Amino acid sequence: EKLRERDRPFFRLNSDDFHIDYYVDLDGRDGVMSFHDRWGRSVRFPDGVHAAWHRKPREPNPPEGVTEEAARTTIRTETIELMSYLSCIRTIPWYNNPEDNRVAQRKFPQLRLARELGLKVPRTLVTNDPARARTFQQDVGGDLLCKPMKEPGFTTDDEIYFIFARKVGTQEFDDNLDRIALCPTLLQEYTPKAYELRVTIIGDKVFACRLDSQRTPGAETDWRRVSPEKVAHSLIDLEPAVEDRLREMLRLCNLRFGAFDLIVTPEDETVFLELNPNGQWLWIELLTGAPMVDAMTDLLLS
Repeated sequence: EKLRERDRPFFRLNSDDFHIDYYVDLDGRDGVMSFHDRWGRSVRFPDGVHAAWHRKPREPNPPEGVTEEAARTTIRTETIELMSYLSCIRTIPWYNNPEDNRVAQRKFPQLRLARELGLKVPRTLVTNDPARARTFQQDVGGDLLCKPMKEPGFTTDDEIYFIFARKVGTQEFDDNLDRIALCPTLLQEYTPKAYELRVTIIGDKVFACRLDSQRTPGAETDWRRVSPEKVAHSLIDLEPAVEDRLREMLRLCNLRFGAFDLIVTPEDETVFLELNPNGQWLWIELLTGAPMVDAMTDLLLS
């Protein structure tokens, strides 16, 4: 809508509907990828593109009528490989390049980089050794936080389950300690919260949003467990030193856009949790009025 208001053309490629809505051809003579949709729109990549926004990628659905699982898997793999060719071309600006996102989203390297930049981070252990986990728990001397390194959830035949960060007390830890041997597990010391921050950086613009998760039942450990409108949101000015370090983190990760999760403790200390290189942000504009869509539009047209 904002691009239309500014009379700027765009081409939207919905990867999940690739086999329904799009045709593509790659010509080895000039190295151009041409996309055409079923409404008659087309684009030549990269020659006809000013910038690319990797907004909300999804794996392509299989073509209608293909039911044999091996064929569906092969088609999906080949289509994903084709789509990955786009990110190999860096002659245009990306927001962000998928390959940079893939590297930047890794939680443990994020913590290492944040610590090197002078941000405070929680004590963290990733292990599949129950004995090492026991030593870590004893060293922390309090509750732990357990959260996934990558998977946001899983599905069964008829249900979708999300994996949230959860506080783990001593009894639950003891009851499940041996299961750590079954899967590498990320454990952190649990950091008390006064409130949380979602800091979104879009180009040169910073939007720091305070989330009063501790005043909302069910959101105390992970605010994503409840609907966003149930948690009080307010825009604040970020501490300059913290802002500078977050900007530097994006720069070192080769990103122009990213969403950070942080905690502010009851002692008013800011603690880095993680960087979401392709994090969601529209809900913050809807709840606070922050001009984030305008900021992203400005970035795409810059």
